[in-house]
Amino acid sequence: MDHAKSKVEAPLVAQTLFGLANSGLVLVGISGSIYKLVAPEGWVVQAYGQSLGLGAALVAALLGAAALVWALPGWTPGQRARIADVVVYGFAAAGLLYLGKLLLSGSF
Repeated sequence: MDHAKSKVEAPLVAQTLFGLANSGLVLVGISGSIYKLVAPEGWVVQAYGQSLGLGAALVAALLGAAALVWALPGWTPGQRARIADVVVYGFAAAGLLYLGKLLLSGSF
């Protein structure tokens, strides 16, 4: 009986470690993206010069449009789940990129 348990535990441990690593990368990806967005020389400032209000309005409009599209009827739960997976793994990839850049150059 103990032998059967060890076969199940190894993949469970691997799944747990993958989940923790993925969660960490997602957190780094989200925080790095927020930092890149609102930093003194970030994406908003680069796109709109020193007009932070215009950049903030654009970000709010994009987030509102994304929320509106998300809430539209006709989206099946399966479609929403696939979109959510793409967003999560996109932030994980961004986190991996930010960590790599941090290790190579010392900054985001």
